[in-house]
Amino acid sequence: MVIYTESFAPYNFQNEAGQLAGINHDIVKDACARAALECEFIMLPWKRAYQLVQNNPHSAIISLAKTQERIPLFEWVGPLVSSQTYFFKLKTSDHIVMNDISQAKNYSLGIVRGDIYEMLVRRLGFVTDKNLLLFSEADSFMRLFFKKRIDLIIGSDFTIDHQTEPFGYSRDDLVKLKQIHVDELKGNYIGFNKAASPVVVKRFNQALEQLKAESGYETYIKRYVKN
Repeated sequence: MVIYTESFAPYNFQNEAGQLAGINHDIVKDACARAALECEFIMLPWKRAYQLVQNNPHSAIISLAKTQERIPLFEWVGPLVSSQTYFFKLKTSDHIVMNDISQAKNYSLGIVRGDIYEMLVRRLGFVTDKNLLLFSEADSFMRLFFKKRIDLIIGSDFTIDHQTEPFGYSRDDLVKLKQIHVDELKGNYIGFNKAASPVVVKRFNQALEQLKAESGYETYIKRYVKN
């Protein structure tokens, strides 16, 4: 079984030793072992991973946000771990004022191409190459953000340290603005190809439920998220 994923710390990423790691990576890896499934994890840009999983019946993808549009495309198992999402600005960007989420579109935003947030921010008035810049990987727009060539980023209490620290910054250098409330988002999941073996999906689901019942997800979260 091939498990596709993207670089999205702390859920799934490549650590300093060059190994794949992360909260949801570790959960899925342990569930694979419990289910006696041989799982190969492959990290790719999100858009590429999303395309491949829909064409490979022996594959799945993490961490996949569950939306109404996506529900018929996958066999869903989960949820895994996720957290509330916000707009952030640099503390020194005094010109950015957001008293209401509708004001977000007045500023420029960088996100990963094909990410679930591309769809969501378009509903808020973001337009490609006007106030919305799309990139294959997050590092590209984070560099521009810290150079003040992009006004806003999207992050959460779980992700923000991983987003800032590689560039020599911390969460204290940022200001959390408005939360992005999206009722249709039901958390992060593992999405199996629709043609995946029902036996495999069932075994994995049972293994994940056993893992949650025995130890929960808190142990995995503590590995990667600061208190």
